[in-house]
Amino acid sequence: MTAAPAAEDLPPTGLGPLLGPHLRPVLAACRLHTGRPTLVEACTGGNVSHVFRVTGNRGSVIVKVRGRRFARLAHIATDPALIAVEERALTLHHRLLPDLFPKVLAFLPAAHAMVMTDVFPDGRSWREHLDQRPATAEECTRLGAALSRVHHATTGLPPLRDGDGDDRFRAEHAYGYSLRAAEHRALDEACRHLDALPGQQLILGDTCPKNLSLASGRTAFVDLETVHTGAPLFDLGYLLAHLVLHHITRPEHLRPLATAFLDAHRLPGPPRPWRSDSLLATVTAGILLYRLEARTVPYPPTAPPGAAARLRRRVRQLLDDGPFTVQDVLEAAEEAVTG
Repeated sequence: MTAAPAAEDLPPTGLGPLLGPHLRPVLAACRLHTGRPTLVEACTGGNVSHVFRVTGNRGSVIVKVRGRRFARLAHIATDPALIAVEERALTLHHRLLPDLFPKVLAFLPAAHAMVMTDVFPDGRSWREHLDQRPATAEECTRLGAALSRVHHATTGLPPLRDGDGDDRFRAEHAYGYSLRAAEHRALDEACRHLDALPGQQLILGDTCPKNLSLASGRTAFVDLETVHTGAPLFDLGYLLAHLVLHHITRPEHLRPLATAFLDAHRLPGPPRPWRSDSLLATVTAGILLYRLEARTVPYPPTAPPGAAARLRRRVRQLLDDGPFTVQDVLEAAEEAVTG
């Protein structure tokens, strides 16, 4: 059995105040995979849990710790024991698709912490890349195909927590802070339509660029706190909305990128041609408003205030007038730059 690191072996770390007496066993779990830890860095992007990269002479791992309040939204209280639900989600998804999800190397329930493989080969999320450059068609095709694999692999699986209604609670939570946050009747109706779709199954629930890596030709999904039973269409619209959001100032890329992403994805069940799918368009519009209006969860700006405001107004107009298509949403985004 590997001994815990001695005090003099511990690098300066924000993990100490967070973990207290649990620091040593957590670092000991890391040491099995990294060698002697020499560097601990806080990772950016997570709203719910505290995330760190621990590096040693044999490589790096990711440590995730859940506290009694959200990491970046301290006004929101939470149950740290819920990290066990995410651990189950990660273990399940890695078993099904080991190339797309990190592996849980150690789970320490008393510390509300887990140690995972580091699936970000360049140490950066796709969000960080999109802040500097547009996406490529190859990335969007790969991402659409990967999300399709996830949805087909999790078809028919039971809820993560049996018997306590957790699957529906988490779906309502996802709707509440995203689609219903805009307080628009069309989005309330979209939530009802999502619930009525056949083939409800485990979905990821938070498919945004900060939770993705597309570096080095690989695709990886992380942050599975929001996995719940719902409609795969929600994941598809959620990711499409973020693709639009990150290309407001690059409108010439929008149509080819969205087409590459949507053409590569196949929802489980009967075909739903995306070009005429008004529910997909409405979910996409709702997630755009969720990010642009940021009433509950802040999202760093992806466009100048004027362009973002024009897109917000145009999306609300689409919802008011409805029905509309994905092409209409893309057109609204293109017009946001030109006014």
